[in-house]
Amino acid sequence: MESIDGSNGDSPRTLTVLGCGLLASFAEDEQKRGLNGSVHHREETGLILNGETHAALEDNQELVKPSRLIACVRTADSAKRLRKELAGIRSSASVIVVHGENARAVQAADTILLGCQPQDLNSCLGDPEVRKALQGKLLISILAGVTIPQIEAVFDQPTPSKADPTGHDVALSNGCIPLVSIVRAMPNTASFVRASMTVINPGPNCTPAAIHLVEWLFTSIGTVTQIKPAQFDVCTALCGSTPAFFALFVDSLLDGAVALGLKRSDAQLMAAATMKGAAMLLLNGEQPDSIKEKVATPGGSSIQGLMELERKAMRATVADALIKCTASASVLGSRQAE
Repeated sequence: MESIDGSNGDSPRTLTVLGCGLLASFAEDEQKRGLNGSVHHREETGLILNGETHAALEDNQELVKPSRLIACVRTADSAKRLRKELAGIRSSASVIVVHGENARAVQAADTILLGCQPQDLNSCLGDPEVRKALQGKLLISILAGVTIPQIEAVFDQPTPSKADPTGHDVALSNGCIPLVSIVRAMPNTASFVRASMTVINPGPNCTPAAIHLVEWLFTSIGTVTQIKPAQFDVCTALCGSTPAFFALFVDSLLDGAVALGLKRSDAQLMAAATMKGAAMLLLNGEQPDSIKEKVATPGGSSIQGLMELERKAMRATVADALIKCTASASVLGSRQAE
């Protein structure tokens, strides 16, 4: 087995993933779909923010991309399962799977992706050896509801202030330089088909190079946009939860189509392709009202369906669902401290 030690000098740039449930699911999905090839390969979808952004970052000669992946899991059984799942995927990157060696894996890494459950934050990063190994490195968190200050509190990193916006002076006085650079990110389930809408929020210690690396990582699985910390909860709901909303809407359409005599599989293909087309129009700059006006011609059938949805208060129901979802997202991070 390839050694995980060493991340400096002539060693390859390394990305360590702490908490690999998502990675295992991705590997299983890759095998089922037969999407072999480079981990960073992405089929063109016509979405400008996907292809052009990732291509530009890929061509950036100053961007130092990782060529080795260390996947950390808790148990030997999980490690065995993950190795089996990953065995069927060809990749340009070297992949090492370990269990129970978080500190060594972080020490060997240049960049760390934190993908454990939010309630496991303290147990994952609380080890003094892990905290020591994190110093001076880039930590990317995809933990729902967990803020950058909450992560900083786990390893006693000072919170920046107006007088010291980077926290450098406070950190120096406390003897904990170099600081950890933290980026908060939220991809969604469509990352499995490289169509994620990922939002990121770089912390105050992040360099432009670190931000470019994060953008490169997530544009390989979809679209990326930067947001402010105060917007993260609503974006968690809007980007992370609404695939389930859309799935519920499509499922309802399928029920209606089956009741009217269509096969469910045929109806799903039609509904999904139609939803994809509507999404493409929106991404190309069309406004929702404009699409509605073009489809709902005077005296036609579409306006009758729209009026029925309005009578059943669909607009208010969906808006309220998003508000409720955002409120729930805002307390996810607080649960990990309980």
